[in-house]
Amino acid sequence: MISKNQIKFVKSLQQKKNRITHESFVVESTKNVIEILNSNYEISQLFALKSWIENNKIDNSYSVNEVTEKELQRISSLKNASEVIAVVKIPIRKEMNCNFSGLNIFLEEIKDPGNLGTIIRICDWFGVKNIYCSENAVDVYNPKVVQSTMGSISRVNLYYTNLFELIDKVPKAVNIYGAFMDGENLNDVKIIGDSIIVFGNESNGISKDLESKLTNRITINKKGMAESLNVAVSAAIIINKFCN
Repeated sequence: MISKNQIKFVKSLQQKKNRITHESFVVESTKNVIEILNSNYEISQLFALKSWIENNKIDNSYSVNEVTEKELQRISSLKNASEVIAVVKIPIRKEMNCNFSGLNIFLEEIKDPGNLGTIIRICDWFGVKNIYCSENAVDVYNPKVVQSTMGSISRVNLYYTNLFELIDKVPKAVNIYGAFMDGENLNDVKIIGDSIIVFGNESNGISKDLESKLTNRITINKKGMAESLNVAVSAAIIINKFCN
């Protein structure tokens, strides 16, 4: 059974201002919830079907609410609710990692939740641990971002910061690459040492201010007639090159 106050609370977390106020976000679907259960995130409430509760051994320390399909649909942000929804505490923000060892990703003004979620998942696939987003990028705890990560949100560090200022703190030994429509062919890039790849906004690309800080322009070799690539697709292709 779920109360009216619980319904109101869970649905309120679809808005960023309420996630900030309550320091909580929502995770939906069995895979995503299981990933969160196996991570260091703190779950405050679980809402699940009886069948899901019976099929999954849940620690007694969690507050588990048995609900009906109809009740789950009332609190879900999805068109078709899954078997389980978790309310998760937003962790205390970690101190930003500024040694930039290995491969790091800078994302400027990424606005589409699906793109951010997919890029997080891509980074998890390739073992990239740190993503730095501009302060006006989409919120990582947006339900659509969380859903798109398919659990990878628990394994990749994501920081919001002023990229223009941060880039000045990058050690000179770290190579910084910007993804542009023109530049050195990705296939010809010689990757040596620690690196940062900068991806820009879906519509406008990398801003002129940030572009002025970059010395390495790279592009994906184009053979067909498509005007451009989705930023998440571009990230997958470029990160694959840097990780192999």
